[in-house]
Amino acid sequence: MAINLQSGLLTPAERGSFHATLDGHGSYNTFQFVLRLSPKVHKALGGIANGSQSTQRSNFETVQAFSTFLHETIHWWQHVGSTHGLMLSLTYPTQAHANYTHLKELLERYGFQKSVRELALTLPGPSTVKNVTGLANRIVNNHFDFGAFRALTYNSASAKDISNSPLFESVGHAHQIAYGNNILVLGATVDPEFKVLPHPKGWEDEFHALRAAKETGFYFKSPIELWGVGTREIFEGQACFSQMQYLAFASNGRLELDDFKQMGMLHGVYESAFNLFLEATQLDRPASVTHPTVGLFLLVCDMAINPGAGFPFEIWPHFRSFITDTDPGARFMMLATLIRIQCPWTTTAIRHYSREEYVAVTSELARYSLNASPLEIAAACTDWIREDAALHGLMGELETFDFKVGNTPVRVLFSHFLAFMQDKLATPEFFCWPGAWMAGERVSEHALFLFDRHGALFIDKEDDDGIFPRLVSGRSEESVQNVFDSFYAANVTYDMTDQWIQKPGRFNYNYRWLSQNGTREEMKTFADRHFEMIYGAHPDDASILSM
Repeated sequence: MAINLQSGLLTPAERGSFHATLDGHGSYNTFQFVLRLSPKVHKALGGIANGSQSTQRSNFETVQAFSTFLHETIHWWQHVGSTHGLMLSLTYPTQAHANYTHLKELLERYGFQKSVRELALTLPGPSTVKNVTGLANRIVNNHFDFGAFRALTYNSASAKDISNSPLFESVGHAHQIAYGNNILVLGATVDPEFKVLPHPKGWEDEFHALRAAKETGFYFKSPIELWGVGTREIFEGQACFSQMQYLAFASNGRLELDDFKQMGMLHGVYESAFNLFLEATQLDRPASVTHPTVGLFLLVCDMAINPGAGFPFEIWPHFRSFITDTDPGARFMMLATLIRIQCPWTTTAIRHYSREEYVAVTSELARYSLNASPLEIAAACTDWIREDAALHGLMGELETFDFKVGNTPVRVLFSHFLAFMQDKLATPEFFCWPGAWMAGERVSEHALFLFDRHGALFIDKEDDDGIFPRLVSGRSEESVQNVFDSFYAANVTYDMTDQWIQKPGRFNYNYRWLSQNGTREEMKTFADRHFEMIYGAHPDDASILSM
């Protein structure tokens, strides 16, 4: 097989959008939950991405295109198959759910005003729990806290920006609000009696004590710690190095780091986490992307984005470490430092990309960091399914794609997370090092099955940049379409809610990303109808406070 790297198939933004290529040949959007590939990549794959053909590949052009597809699929895994990713993804529906009753009350007491943030600034009198000024301020502050959580964990620049906002309380407050409300929404949707989920009701006293004691990170305007790395760098580094490993194994080891560097795959955000890892561990930069150092880097990425404190376990060992126990950037740097100080043997441990190597290294790092290991997390979530009839039923809904009515995005995202945990418990090595298990001597039908089973739900097409559900055998087209319609009706309503709370001027209907064929009028009708169904008010009836 001839080895000829083509930037048009390989080369990988705005916050929340993850790109696989410099030229935009692949992307994953966190709010839209959609995987996009360029027409050139779609054509080279010949329908594989849409689930309509086998994943057998025979030429290196197709291999390169598939590597971009793998890169973007890993971004889907990061958002739906890790504990931090799930908390991140759930903030969008939870942001709307947390303010629903407050917004309805505001409508009844003061009418339909847009934006609520501007309303809060113009209302007279002091803000109290009983007056409209206090209600509007509560809505704005609640909404802000979820965005603060996303910004604080995204990267250092966004963390700095959000900390300068007059609405910013503290890092610990943002983490507490995001985790607590996400778990409450999960409970209301699938575990109302909290038979398996940890209940955040007991957290408030502990966090209040930290605020009163002026514990760094937990009191108003407390200084924030910056780690030099966040989910953006970790996500892109994990996806890029997995993509390069796949290409290296597919080329029988003929491609090395310098080859990818020269092609423009390895630069900026795609290598920044790896460079920090080398600096913290004091390891030399390897020549090969299949070197044990790269395998260890990918394992640290996996552990960094899978905290266990607060979800799925109770907050442990103590509340004052909740920020560093749950922030991926803090976890990444801590784990890299532990490798240098406590676990130097791990630097040469990963040679075969095996389950045994994964278990040995993650168990040791988890022990020294006083955190749960990824497999302990996966085991706990798998046990939930066996212990709780409602969650067992939820997994049945996932298999048939016939979800119960109510909170569709939450049901869809959580069921995918649980399915991911089940398979990760059995084969963690595949999800940690997919590039090593999907090319070369390790490739197997089971690996291809796992990749297809955990493929992104929604994807574009070669000739249409709209969103389409990926074809999956065993699911009726009607059920898949119903879930698609319900999922994106809710997503659009989340966006409309966000506009109502914080965006000045009239509602914007920029939803062409959802359908390239729909006119603006059709998109507006779609959005207005679902907004009115939820809130009992039509967007056209809003009094606009500024133009």
